[in-house]
Amino acid sequence: MATIISYGSQAKIPLDPLTTAITVAGIPGAGAGLATAQVNISPANPASFSSRVELNGSFSLNALANSQFFVLIRRAGVDIYKSFFRFTTTTDIQLNVLWVDGPYIGVHNYELVIQNDSNLPINLFGPIAFTATAIGGEGVI
Repeated sequence: MATIISYGSQAKIPLDPLTTAITVAGIPGAGAGLATAQVNISPANPASFSSRVELNGSFSLNALANSQFFVLIRRAGVDIYKSFFRFTTTTDIQLNVLWVDGPYIGVHNYELVIQNDSNLPINLFGPIAFTATAIGGEGVI
C-alpha cells in the first residue's frame, strides 16, 4: 500500500489576479524563482526504499506576443525538468506543471523557476503554488 512519506509546499500571494506578483525582465536568460518545496525521504521509514516525489506547480501569467520562456524544476540547483513555451499572441494563461522525480534517500530541496528566452517581460500573478509529495511503499514503483 502506498504511503505519504513527506510533504512540502509553498504558496505565494497576492491572490488577487489583477496584482502582479513577479515581473521577469525582458532579458534572455533572466529568471525568477517562483516557489520552493522540501521533502525528507528518511531511511528509518521502510516505504522510503521504493519512493518517488510528485512535484506540482501552478501559476498565472501574462505574456506579450512573440514572447518565449522556459519553466524549470530544480533539485538542489540542478534542472530536472525543463519545458519551453512560446506565444504568438498576447496571452493570459494559467500554467500547471507536473513532474515525478526518483531521488535517493535524504532531504531534497526543489524549486519552481521561470526563465525568460526573449526581450519581452513576463508578468506572473498569484496564487503561485508548488508542492512536493514523497510517496513510497509497496506497489509505488
